[in-house]
Amino acid sequence: MLVFDEVIKRGSFTAAAESLGHTKSAVSQYVSQLEGDLGVRLLNRSTRQLNLTVVGEQLAKRSEQLLDLLSTAVEEVRSQEQAPSGRVAITAPHAFESSLVTPIVAQLCQEYPKLVPELNFSDERLDLLQANLDMAISVGPQKDSAYHAILIGRLDSILVASPTYLAKNRVNDRELHLQNIVALPWQQQAVLENHQGKRILFSSDKQFRVNTSTSAINSVKCGVGIGLMPSIFVREALNAGVLQRVLPDYQGEVRDVFALHSYQQQLPLALRRFVEQLKLAFSRVSAGKI
Repeated sequence: MLVFDEVIKRGSFTAAAESLGHTKSAVSQYVSQLEGDLGVRLLNRSTRQLNLTVVGEQLAKRSEQLLDLLSTAVEEVRSQEQAPSGRVAITAPHAFESSLVTPIVAQLCQEYPKLVPELNFSDERLDLLQANLDMAISVGPQKDSAYHAILIGRLDSILVASPTYLAKNRVNDRELHLQNIVALPWQQQAVLENHQGKRILFSSDKQFRVNTSTSAINSVKCGVGIGLMPSIFVREALNAGVLQRVLPDYQGEVRDVFALHSYQQQLPLALRRFVEQLKLAFSRVSAGKI
């Protein structure tokens, strides 16, 4: 499978043979043996180019994952004598701090005692180079840049309010604009949509404006208004009855979460481990397992 992966990346048996230090016939034999073992054709060969079959495309993805896993395993073994050390600077939104970023970084510090982390929690997008950062966790569409973006997961958004607020205010989708809302800078004129495709604006003349998601959640808990919050960050409060869903048929924009970095080659081991654990933790939180 590793030879097959190299053939796909290089685009020919000849180029793959040169990269691997094998003969062209040996590389071809490896791929033929793989096809024979699986009982399927992976490549359609011609004199000018190679084309993957449908099954070949599926296996190519697995081969790439296998190579990444093998590379990580080898590097982790080698790193036992050269464990990650020194400064690692990461920025992330405030809401990611308690349940996601800090626990993961704390675990990495236990694995690699010589690591010196610097965590900068800010809901503003900090530039990696200007702020001297190794990685930034960023939510939503990204500007075109030289930075590399690794998809971590997705955030949905729901309307929530405290039982105290809802006891005093009757909320319906026709009069949301008459309610008090807790608004973040990026939520001006945010659009909500239900399953039937009906849209309403998360907007009101009576706004309680804050600049961080954590402040917004705390403000909503205090009963000052309705907030539009990622469900994973208010699930615990919903389960405890501290917050309640408002207009549960409506949902805000679903936004992607990325880990941005400027490394041209493979990520350093500590950052790669951070990304792996963040993906895992994010999926668990999203599934309600944390």
